[in-house]
Amino acid sequence: MTFKEIPPTPGTRKRTLPLEDLRSFVDDFPALLWRIEIAKSRIEFLNNHVIAPLGDGTRLVLQNAEYRSRILLPEDAPLMDSFLDAVKEGRTMASVFRVTGRDGELLWLKLTGAVNSSDPRFYYGYLLDIGDTAKVIQDILETESDDRLRMDNAPAPVLLAEFTSKRLQGANAAARKLFRLPKSLERGRHDLSTLLPRTMTHPLERVLGDLPQARSWEGTLEFKLPDGGTFTARTSLRYVSRRNTGLVRLALSAADLPKPLETAKQHKKTTHPDQALGSEQLLAAHDIPSLMQLVMTSPPMAQICDALMFSDIHARKNSVVVYGAGQPLEGMDDGGEEFSYQGTIAEDIVRFGLDHLEVEDTMDSIKPIDWALFIPRGIRSYYAKPYFERGTLRTVLILCSTKPNHFSGHNANAFDELLTPLTKTIRTLRRTLRHTPRGK
Repeated sequence: MTFKEIPPTPGTRKRTLPLEDLRSFVDDFPALLWRIEIAKSRIEFLNNHVIAPLGDGTRLVLQNAEYRSRILLPEDAPLMDSFLDAVKEGRTMASVFRVTGRDGELLWLKLTGAVNSSDPRFYYGYLLDIGDTAKVIQDILETESDDRLRMDNAPAPVLLAEFTSKRLQGANAAARKLFRLPKSLERGRHDLSTLLPRTMTHPLERVLGDLPQARSWEGTLEFKLPDGGTFTARTSLRYVSRRNTGLVRLALSAADLPKPLETAKQHKKTTHPDQALGSEQLLAAHDIPSLMQLVMTSPPMAQICDALMFSDIHARKNSVVVYGAGQPLEGMDDGGEEFSYQGTIAEDIVRFGLDHLEVEDTMDSIKPIDWALFIPRGIRSYYAKPYFERGTLRTVLILCSTKPNHFSGHNANAFDELLTPLTKTIRTLRRTLRHTPRGK
């Protein structure tokens, strides 16, 4: 190939590139440079670069269709075909594909090309081994996927925060329960400072200042609970880069977490013993609505929630009849309101084998029953506990609050002292009164 002096771009100062410099650059370029005379389908190689695992076959990737079919992964063949079509049509094109080297190793290759604007007869391009780049990309994607999986499935709290602003970008279920965080952390309403007491501000800043270079840190940090209490936990911090954004991954040790609050037991300590309702007192109610009112007005229940629901489940009839008590549920039909079983709390409990169901914020829900029953009445969070009879779900008792995240952090047995006597009484009323829901 003959080299000529490169003319200046219009509007710029004329700069002369010595031909020997241009020839040296082409010879040293770490890719196989080529040009194709489109009309004649004739290829000319502009340097002698060889991709080591292919050896003499490097040039054959572009020249010999039979050789190319032997080394090209079948699923990547359409990518190569698209590139060759672009050459014939004079379109700018880039393609990445995989081939098998002489020793059976997998190679990632890239072809890029475009028509020479000064001489459209020729299509110029290069063939490049991008194995190192592909490995970096694969490692990033695998690390991101692994991090996400470990975060979602980790039993201990894990959070992601933007490094510069400290705003929370993600939290797994354990972290959301512990710190009463919503599922969606949009609009930057939550950051690391909301989780830590003020005394930890400067120590954390020192740790974060060194994190980009150190990449990780382990030590003990003090955290603040939503109720104002604090606890210390062994904590690991890791700096990760994702989509050009620096993030901090914060993971707490499960062994150092505070014990789940047993709300029912707490209220027992602060309430006079004779204020807790037993089965005998509950049986004074003559029907389900009066029973619900009696329980809801008792001091223990009134301190725990704003409203109480009882769902009478008849899955075979695709029926759920709901009764309610409490100010947010005023106006509910005393005879119960009937809903389809599909899309209800009961269906989710059975389908996923749950021992309880906690909804932190109904406004984040896609469950039909939440939009039909809870949200219109101002219920923002609830705790549902199922009760079975002979292996069949018959009753779901639901504690409701007009505040989001009100029941976060409670386990399946937290409210049994209040709910178990209630469900026993409901069972008795069903037998003695032969209460029949509408539609049965």
